[in-house]
Amino acid sequence: MIIKCPECGHQVSDRAKTCPSCGIEIAGKVTRCPDCGEIIFKDQAECPNCHCPINRDAVEEPLETAATTVVPPVTVPTTKPVPVADEPSQQPAKPAKKRNTGSIVFVTAVVIALIVVFIGFYFYKTQEAENENRAYENALVSDQPAVLQNYLDMYAQAPKAHRDSIKAHLTVLKQIDIDWANALASGLKAELEKYMKRHPNSVHVVEAKIQIDSLDWVAACQADTQDAYQLYIRDHYDGAYYDEAMLACERLREAEEARRRQAILDSIHVQDSIRQAEENSKSTLGKILGL
Repeated sequence: MIIKCPECGHQVSDRAKTCPSCGIEIAGKVTRCPDCGEIIFKDQAECPNCHCPINRDAVEEPLETAATTVVPPVTVPTTKPVPVADEPSQQPAKPAKKRNTGSIVFVTAVVIALIVVFIGFYFYKTQEAENENRAYENALVSDQPAVLQNYLDMYAQAPKAHRDSIKAHLTVLKQIDIDWANALASGLKAELEKYMKRHPNSVHVVEAKIQIDSLDWVAACQADTQDAYQLYIRDHYDGAYYDEAMLACERLREAEEARRRQAILDSIHVQDSIRQAEENSKSTLGKILGL
């Protein structure tokens, strides 16, 4: 009769002297548990499968007779099997547990990595948005076209409202530069004053004032009169040529005073000459009459 070796679980004849797999003695050493039908060793006090106490009288019963009176052998143990160290088929749980643990660790690592990437991406986008807002605010109040163009070049993905606002501002600044170039090229005070009136906050207003100051000074020098210099002094009290205009006025006043004094002296000299002539005439006439 073919039975399962109670030591290693391999199929073996109950008349075999030893188990060909594990070498344990079989013939005359094994019996069947009267409760669960498991093949066990005769010298065991209880069945290792169902823990049923073994009746020594029943132990001597032949396996063939016991087989007719008990439940047929159950090939799959219903309770905890006896561990067999040499049988690889009895230890499938350990490798499976390792594989499951490895999968859990891998999935956990992937989830953690995704969370880290998401958090990093979130902070990156937040910082990028803050940088864009600061650059937008700086460009919005700037009067330098280069600053506005730099914003447009660096933040191509900025909100449309921001980019449209900066583009409009850049167009205005470019038009201001065009107007300034035209006014400067004209060389006329009226054109420069018109530019200053049209663009009072332009960066070129200071330069326009300097140009007007120079034009007025040239005009005063060409006239070279006290009135011309006084007009320059009145309009350009902080002009670059204010001190020179004051000196020119003083020079002209002194010259005028010198001419006035000379005219007076000349008038006195003429009067003296007239009196001398009259006296000479009287003296001559007296001499003539005395004769």
